[in-house]
Amino acid sequence: MARTLSVSISHELTQEQAKERLINGIADARAKHPSFLKNATETWNGNTMSFTASAMGQTITGRIEVEPKNVNIHVDLPMLLAMLANKLKPQLEAEGRKLLEKPK
Repeated sequence: MARTLSVSISHELTQEQAKERLINGIADARAKHPSFLKNATETWNGNTMSFTASAMGQTITGRIEVEPKNVNIHVDLPMLLAMLANKLKPQLEAEGRKLLEKPK
């Protein structure tokens, strides 16, 4: 059965700064993992990004909502990848926190 993986990460940035960090983080991920993200697409509508990617022959879709104090990530995992959701969630949270960490 398919499963939606949802994560909410708080931040102390402005919405625009958080959005910019996400845009830059995606660009960095594309550069570091070109074969994994070669079919990935994202579309912004205001402060909400919709995305599609492929992994292990499966299509992953989702959305990221940038709010004033939180970034909400929703990843729709197909059946095969849904089995890995419990392992993916902590990794997604950790990477998101690093990306949205306020500079000291």
